[in-house]
Amino acid sequence: MPARSPKTPAEEIVWSLTALDVPAEALSPTVVETDGRQITVEVRKSVSQTEAEGLARKLAGRIIVADRISAEARRVLADARVAWLDRRGHLQFRGATMHIDADVPPLVRPEPTRVNEVFVPTGFDIGMALLLDPESPHRTMEVAATIGRSPGRVSEILAAMRDRGLVDRDGRPSVPDLFDEMADAWAPAWQPLGSLPSTDLDLYRLSGTLGAVSHRAPVVATADWPAELYVADQIELRALLRTRGASPGTPAAGQVAVCPSRYGWAVRAEASHRGIPLANHIVVALDLAQDRGRGREILEGWDPEGHDRVW
Repeated sequence: MPARSPKTPAEEIVWSLTALDVPAEALSPTVVETDGRQITVEVRKSVSQTEAEGLARKLAGRIIVADRISAEARRVLADARVAWLDRRGHLQFRGATMHIDADVPPLVRPEPTRVNEVFVPTGFDIGMALLLDPESPHRTMEVAATIGRSPGRVSEILAAMRDRGLVDRDGRPSVPDLFDEMADAWAPAWQPLGSLPSTDLDLYRLSGTLGAVSHRAPVVATADWPAELYVADQIELRALLRTRGASPGTPAAGQVAVCPSRYGWAVRAEASHRGIPLANHIVVALDLAQDRGRGREILEGWDPEGHDRVW
């Protein structure tokens, strides 16, 4: 390893290559010589999939250094033969005589932030708003007004999302990175139902497999398939379980949970299933994504009618 810590982007590349026993030299703050050629270094704070698709068209033969490069962005850059160094500790480099795809010593430490967990209820609401309209820029005050949350809290979480490469500078979501992160954190606490509600159906949203069928996703379900219903809050959950909760040892007609995103619950699809309002396609897709086998296979073949695919 070099005797001193790197100070410039080029020195960071040299530091990382030397850790892998690859000879390299920094010719200037943004030019490295290795593998028998001189390579220009491009610096970014973070790189999302959307940004990578734009950079890949013009940075072939160069190397990008960033504090964070999302998983999808890495694949885009690799396919375009653009080398990159994620300062969190990974280098990919394809040269004339060598191909490197390896962990290296990290060059950044996680910055302290007031947001430890992005996908708390407000984070889910923000993510839902962005994914429901993925092509438009999103400003803090507009998002806060849309989801009914504090502008200050929305600003903090959007900043954390940008730091993680999940949202670009204009507030557009990185697709499918944002969806994948939300799916990993999506954890409704399902409770069994002995029977389904027959009145006040606007209090519920149908999701899961039957929701996917109603959205015309490529899935088949029998007529007696258990329904998965969302309610808006714990008050509605307790009320339904008091009258419709399944007794121990009896078959369940379905299950119910509080939707992890209150805004996601509020934005329903236009269609319904036997009078029960249908959850929007993002909520249904997040539920499907919990099944890493069958659910993910359904998502691979589902292009939601009238909406942008974000997974």
